[in-house]
Amino acid sequence: MPTYRTLVRRLSALGVLAGIVHLLVPNRLLTAAEWGYDRLLAVEFVPRSAATRRVRLIGLLMLGGAALCYRLLGR
Repeated sequence: MPTYRTLVRRLSALGVLAGIVHLLVPNRLLTAAEWGYDRLLAVEFVPRSAATRRVRLIGLLMLGGAALCYRLLGR
């Protein structure tokens, strides 16, 4: 079983990776969400005009949250 510190570092790294993906390829994430909604939930998903900007904002928040968790909990 990994230590608490190792677990926090891994989760922070995963948060950084997810944040970077949200920043770099928001349209692919929206396309994947559209596919998932269509296939798994059988509903129509139509992103609005500002969806790309919101996905990038979530990416920034994920990066900030991961850095904060690493800094506060990883000590």
